[in-house]
Amino acid sequence: MNYLYERVSYLKGLLDGMDLEKTTKESRLFSEIITVLDEFAEAINELNDDLTDVDEYVELMDEDLTALEDDLYEDEDEEDDFYEEIICPECGEVILVDEESLLEDDCETEITCPNCNHVIKIMDECGCDCGCSCETEE
Repeated sequence: MNYLYERVSYLKGLLDGMDLEKTTKESRLFSEIITVLDEFAEAINELNDDLTDVDEYVELMDEDLTALEDDLYEDEDEEDDFYEEIICPECGEVILVDEESLLEDDCETEITCPNCNHVIKIMDECGCDCGCSCETEE
């Protein structure tokens, strides 16, 4: 923004070089116009400095927001890892089942489809000796 100061200085130099009498109306008008232009240049420079500060502040806020979003969505991604998708053989509805609830019973879990109320039996291939119908590996 220094070019504004340079231009105003150039105008001041032109006015001084015109050898106008300081008491004439024209001389006072030109002098006042150059003074106002100088004030405009100062105000524009101050606004530019303020805008630079605001840009830096917004950039810092954006970085903080990005970090918060990463933390927030990272937690959601981890929660999704604990669910297993089961497809109902009757209606084709996708059901999200908590893996812990699949492991609650010994070897067999029953899930009711919320769409068609069909009972889905899920067998765990645990290889246990509990008397369930899963096959024991030896």
